[in-house]
Amino acid sequence: MADSNLPSDADLRAEYSETERQIFDAALRVFARKGRAGARMQEIADAADINKAMLHYYFRNKETLYGEVFAFTMRRFMASFGASLKEAPTFAETLRVFIDGYVEFVRTNQDAMRLMVNENLAGGTHLGEHLKRLKASGDAPPQIFVEKVEAAVASGEIRAVDPDHTLVSVISTCIFFFVMRPTVQTIHAEAASDWGEFVEARKEHLFDLLYHGLVPDADA
Repeated sequence: MADSNLPSDADLRAEYSETERQIFDAALRVFARKGRAGARMQEIADAADINKAMLHYYFRNKETLYGEVFAFTMRRFMASFGASLKEAPTFAETLRVFIDGYVEFVRTNQDAMRLMVNENLAGGTHLGEHLKRLKASGDAPPQIFVEKVEAAVASGEIRAVDPDHTLVSVISTCIFFFVMRPTVQTIHAEAASDWGEFVEARKEHLFDLLYHGLVPDADA
């Protein structure tokens, strides 16, 4: 299959000046913890170690900055999968790549996860706009996954399932244990004692559970 047109994370960061990247990183931390409504430009300037006037020079107001930070975060998420999702030769490999890519991005970008959760709780206006554009481009990992589900159903590799419901189910299982980490660590001893080991075990469990729930009974 053709390579993805999505740039790498390094390529994305290279598009911005050092000061802009500094602002983005600081703004992401503040927006992730305070939400769009609760964040203040002075707080973001302090976190970026610049004065407020400089912050306004680059971004005239909080809404503009939030939009840029959210767009940058979405592009980083999409780029984290690289071309591997499109190139996966079987649905089993597609599922592994999707689970691993999603879980690893969330594990290594906790502020990005909080930003996404807060955006959804606030109505998801920015998220919806970005997802529509990415879906139209054909390079969005969720859209690629849906197309792979459709192809796997058509070839008989997996049962006849609704591709969109399947996508929602996979995403839900990949993010739930991060969002609800304190609860998970209360009910699961390994999660409390070694979170890293738990996450690795969780990826394997999710693949096993989801894949064997999708393949035809004779192949399970």
